[in-house]
Amino acid sequence: MRNIRSIVPISAALSAALILSSCGKQEAVGDVPSSEELAKQADAASKAIREENAAANADGDAPVVMDSAQMTSYTNALRGFSIMVPKSWAVDEKTSDDNGRHFNDTGSDAMLRAVWIQNRNDGDLTATIKELEDAGDGMTGAYVNKNEYRASGTMGDGSKTAQRILRKPDGTMISAKITYLADDAKTMDPLAAQILDSLTLQ
Repeated sequence: MRNIRSIVPISAALSAALILSSCGKQEAVGDVPSSEELAKQADAASKAIREENAAANADGDAPVVMDSAQMTSYTNALRGFSIMVPKSWAVDEKTSDDNGRHFNDTGSDAMLRAVWIQNRNDGDLTATIKELEDAGDGMTGAYVNKNEYRASGTMGDGSKTAQRILRKPDGTMISAKITYLADDAKTMDPLAAQILDSLTLQ
């Protein structure tokens, strides 16, 4: 009898524990996107650029990105932004000013323009997007969100370009644009994406 009596409380305790553990479970709400899903949506344009790079490297060669030790940070404290640039790229002093810097890579003829733009009533943003749309059928662009626009592709003159625009809270914008030879796309596409991804508002 003692054995039977000791079994009953144990089984009752197990049942209670199972009931309590099932009550603590929360069912996922399918209609509400998670923060991870929202982050993925916000990064859609960047992923599209990387997919394009992967397609361009379909012959088996892995895309090459530059080691951080080979990069340097350009920060514009006046206009509130920073971007990573290869150390070997030279500053074009003639076209650079307090609003931003222009960099040139003499080895590949690549150019980077990272500048602040006044953008009154989104006039400059609208003009930039129109210019990209008119550049040729090879250009594609889209808003990542209401304050970020990305574009990439082949211009009408045969060169390749990649551009990222960030709109600041005051309505002004930061534009980072990389242009390079289409023949160098295999190596430059991933580097361009790496540089543009590093653009940050301060």
